[in-house]
Amino acid sequence: MLGAAARTRRPSAQGKPNVLLIIADDLRDYVGWMGGHSQAVTPNMDRLAKMGMRFTNAHCNYALCNPSRTSLLTGMLPSSSGVFGNEQDWRRSVQIAGKPTLPEHFKARGYLTAAAGKIFHANHGGPEGRLAGWHGGRRGFEQDAAWDQRFPQPGVQIPDLPVHTGQNFNGLNIWHWDWGAIQTEDDKTEDGQVATFAADFLAKKARKPFFLALGLYRPHSPWYVPQKYFDAFPLDSIKLPDVKADDLDDVPNVAKGHLKEGYHKQIVEKNLWKDAVRAYLANVAFCDAMLGRILDAVEKGPNAKNTIIVFTSDHGWYLGEKQMWHKGKLWEPATRIPLTIDAPGVTQPGSATSQAVALIDLYPTLCDLAGLPLPEHLDGSSLKPLLLDPAAKREKPAVTCMGGGKSAAYAARDERWRYIRYGDGGEELYDHQNDPREWTNLATRPEHAAEKTRLAAFFPPEFKSATRPAAEIVHEPSPSGSIDLMLSIGDEINAPDAPKLQGRGVFIDTAFDFDPQVDQDSTLLAQGDEQSGYALHLVAAKPVLTVFADGKATEISGATLDKGRMNVRAMIDAGGALSLAVPGHGEVIGIAPFEHGFPREPKSGIAVGQSFGILKAAKHPNSTPFDGRVYRLNLTLLPPHTIQSGETRRTINPQ
Repeated sequence: MLGAAARTRRPSAQGKPNVLLIIADDLRDYVGWMGGHSQAVTPNMDRLAKMGMRFTNAHCNYALCNPSRTSLLTGMLPSSSGVFGNEQDWRRSVQIAGKPTLPEHFKARGYLTAAAGKIFHANHGGPEGRLAGWHGGRRGFEQDAAWDQRFPQPGVQIPDLPVHTGQNFNGLNIWHWDWGAIQTEDDKTEDGQVATFAADFLAKKARKPFFLALGLYRPHSPWYVPQKYFDAFPLDSIKLPDVKADDLDDVPNVAKGHLKEGYHKQIVEKNLWKDAVRAYLANVAFCDAMLGRILDAVEKGPNAKNTIIVFTSDHGWYLGEKQMWHKGKLWEPATRIPLTIDAPGVTQPGSATSQAVALIDLYPTLCDLAGLPLPEHLDGSSLKPLLLDPAAKREKPAVTCMGGGKSAAYAARDERWRYIRYGDGGEELYDHQNDPREWTNLATRPEHAAEKTRLAAFFPPEFKSATRPAAEIVHEPSPSGSIDLMLSIGDEINAPDAPKLQGRGVFIDTAFDFDPQVDQDSTLLAQGDEQSGYALHLVAAKPVLTVFADGKATEISGATLDKGRMNVRAMIDAGGALSLAVPGHGEVIGIAPFEHGFPREPKSGIAVGQSFGILKAAKHPNSTPFDGRVYRLNLTLLPPHTIQSGETRRTINPQ
């Protein structure tokens, strides 16, 4: 994302401190020093907290993996980047384009950058351990240019799991949420492999300052860790979280949307609550053991005296509080995270602060500690004043977002209060001094109006879009009535702003770099819905044109694509013909499920390069955003179809 000139300059970083950034996944306050659960076993997290400063009131800026990590690594709030979904490829955001990520910024200033494990958004790859697909796959939304070294290999974030998800050990039959002990040695797990790489890296004397980012995937689900970690927590001894039966009675309806998922009901009915808490504690203990290996390597290695260590998590996790499981929402269990920083010569051992801070603050903090200039786009503030003086105060709260656009909701958390305001105006207010579990919503009490006003002043005034505005893409029809669009991956046009499809056919012309390992199941372009729409996508490395009408799909498929630059042309003729052509691979002809163009105006617009678009996850579970370079993606909506009969001639005009 940095310009070529900035890359070639590479000013020297000699004399600068090393940076070791360790990010756990889905780790909440079940850490010894945080006191989230009395049975948590985290001696190494506690050990690191004693080495430097622990932040007892640290929060994520979005309680989902992709937007949280995007926020941390770009230094931009979700409202600034426009990134708020797990399937949304942050690399395509027009708000982020041209702005250096945290590792890019260090690399451009002479640092050696290296990474192992999940740093940007990625996932375990599902039952097949796929490189792409399954909510990102093991490659995920990687930024290849950010790293000089990458483990397990360039272009891959997460090592393959020794036991793939989908085993259904817990009987819930939820592919992304399973748990159970596995008969595997620590070193062979994905996090064990990351820890081994880290130990080897840290054992060597750095020839120049390094920025090393390590992602520990646990306690992200599936909660598969070796048997000994489960054995350390006898099931009968497990303590459940403190909950209140009527906890949701005083919250707005918009806050109760998770109830329709029924996860809590399933857990209770199947008597799995203790089992789930045990599995989470076991995975936290495993994460702690891997952290211990990394800390040992730092202390025994030649770089200990000049290495800044940061340990944190991308967000928290619910274990039944407010009948909620997993991540998301704006309550304390999902937003509060562990954060410890040990900066030699700056931090005081065993120091702590209760001031509200957020992951958005790490980018400027690390720049400040390393003596690097701050990019202009950063939304956070350096934590160095707190590191130097634990008694220092901060005026601004930590702000967490949920949702996006006009429906975005926000929470502001300061030293005492949490104020939540939803997109529809619903509110929650909690006094953590007297109600640390957030059981009593005080938002309607007039005596607290000033607190709400004060905290609301820190909410972003707007939520920017990650995509180009429709006015930059959609232009007036040509004299013939056709409409030409030059599209880019990441473009999204809502139905009201999209060109009218009814009565028209379409022609698509595209050229792209194809990597079968990454893009074999991805969507290039989709418009409309199942009643009237189409998609040009890839299935098992074959181009597919799917046309929808009245709830039924008609598709034609081409030959398997070769790795490298490919050209594909697809057409849905207003007269009812389909064609799909790939130079060197021939052309396939089919018949559309309608004549005279698309039968009606769809309710959905145009999506370019998204995971599914019009496609359904049930049929295309491995679908992923298109990852490769796209040289050309042109869409032409053909002129409205004309019917001529005798002396009567009429045009089917879009409604």
